[in-house]
Amino acid sequence: MYPFESGVWDAVGVRIQLFIKNKLNIPDEEVITLRTRLREQYRSTMQGLYVEFGIDQQEYLQFVHDIELTSLIPPNPDLPALLTAIPQKKYIFTNSTRYHAQRILQYLHVQDCFEDIMDATTIIPYTKFEREAFPIALRLIGSPAPSECVMVDDEEDIIDRAKEEGLKGILVNRNPQQNGHQHIQIPTINQLDQALKQLSEQCSPSL
Repeated sequence: MYPFESGVWDAVGVRIQLFIKNKLNIPDEEVITLRTRLREQYRSTMQGLYVEFGIDQQEYLQFVHDIELTSLIPPNPDLPALLTAIPQKKYIFTNSTRYHAQRILQYLHVQDCFEDIMDATTIIPYTKFEREAFPIALRLIGSPAPSECVMVDDEEDIIDRAKEEGLKGILVNRNPQQNGHQHIQIPTINQLDQALKQLSEQCSPSL
């Protein structure tokens, strides 16, 4: 919804490290080592902190996503009209919290463009980086056929996992793809209508 390079996730990362430091009372150098290990071992820092230290997941999510938006995300006045013009039902599927997602949607004035929000708590113990999360997400929106759904994300690995579960995918990222799968790619969300048209053309049977 906002540019990959906006710095939002860097700001969240700072809050994650502060949470670990405060909760576990360990020095900065140990915080970084622990966070890296937990993310690699459990696929998310939150899941690792829950399993090994019993942290309150809601408290964690609320704390780490309490960031200032105005200094990180530029206004996007064209976005509401663009999303409104896309007739398909749209949902937010995020590794963050409903609270964070709602703040973003309200800041960008697109809260009325989406049917619902599926946040990190709805897919525990998985994250969007794991293919097991996608059948859960589909059930939450009424179990549509995966082939009728399109995952739009700025992480190539997430698009990969979605497509493994039968969804279609659009990558929103300025950086070259690394996994060799040649996903439909756009530099910003403002080209979403063009990407959907390209996807439709790819899926249409040849005459």
